[in-house]
Amino acid sequence: MTYARSRLWLGMTGVGAVVTFAFLAIITAWPAKALPTDTSSLTNDALWIGTGAFGFLLMMVPFDFLGGYLLPRRFGRQTPPFSIFIRRWLVGVTLQSTWFLCVGSAILWAGRSAGIGGALAVIAIAALAQIVLQGRMLRALVCNVPDDRIEVMSRVRSQLRTWRLPNPRLQFADSSDPGFTGGVIGLPGREEIIIPLHWLDTLDADQIAAVIARRVEAIQSGSRSYGLAFALLWIFAGFIVSTGLPGAGVTSIAELATTCCGFTCWTFLGLLVLPTLSRRACFALDIRVVGHGISANLLSRSLERLDRLQDDEPKRPIIIETIFHPVPSISNRTVTHSVPRVGFWHVARTTLFLSWSCLGLLSRAVHCNAGRPELWIMLPTD
Repeated sequence: MTYARSRLWLGMTGVGAVVTFAFLAIITAWPAKALPTDTSSLTNDALWIGTGAFGFLLMMVPFDFLGGYLLPRRFGRQTPPFSIFIRRWLVGVTLQSTWFLCVGSAILWAGRSAGIGGALAVIAIAALAQIVLQGRMLRALVCNVPDDRIEVMSRVRSQLRTWRLPNPRLQFADSSDPGFTGGVIGLPGREEIIIPLHWLDTLDADQIAAVIARRVEAIQSGSRSYGLAFALLWIFAGFIVSTGLPGAGVTSIAELATTCCGFTCWTFLGLLVLPTLSRRACFALDIRVVGHGISANLLSRSLERLDRLQDDEPKRPIIIETIFHPVPSISNRTVTHSVPRVGFWHVARTTLFLSWSCLGLLSRAVHCNAGRPELWIMLPTD
């Protein structure tokens, strides 16, 4: 079995375990039977949410250990020493658990004061804070290097001008995880592109420029903003639907736990349907950057090199890609597709990150980021 397929099975098992737990909790009404239904004490709320976050942490330990340490070592992938893996894992789980504690407590307080509208206001504020703070959260795990310290960047910026593309705000992130791809952070109009520092050792200046050009085009075409907006609408809709389940709500620990389980099932639905939107946006970007003068050969060579750095799976069965992969395989990207001029870029995995603000439990269980804390905050993109 290949490394990519082993990670896929790990993700299927982890997601399956979490979704099964959430579904059984809903149909058995377990939260209403086992958790507090009173609405009086924020201190007790925080204790119960903290206990739940710790229980979730324990549930994910075997998947984190397998995905972040054992599987990469088993297949000869670059793996940090165990002490560094544990330190980064502790930072990652502390960040997520603290977020769950703060947001969960705020949802209950607002829900008791202003009902579902108050809870949605908290979620909106928290999700926007995630977008604004994503870079700072990432810096808790990796160091950023300004692009003016990178010698090759003068050639990269010159090439971008040749392609009639603006020079973006740019940072290089010093992550040791070969699966880390960087991405785009910040609110629309204040975007910044993150590129892994280790790519400088494996890509030439033209290839780095081609990757940056795709992200610049995602920003200036509006595709990134559309993906961000769709992801926000998806989590809002999911939370509203989840509060309508029997026993769900936003005024007690038992109600919030049921809502959380419902939202986890909604997130699972997103794992099945949103990757198609992400892939279509990816195809659209490929076409747009070639239209700027980037040769198809250069783009293809860049993508092939990046694929080898990550899962090294240039070909996939169509059914597996359709269901599990928002980033299309290299072989599929060489095929002509009928796509929109602008798509919802990176929407599937953006939704997973923003699901933190709805207490979603699948954001770190999927195959691409199990056990990889940097990728909980910035999931891999095309």
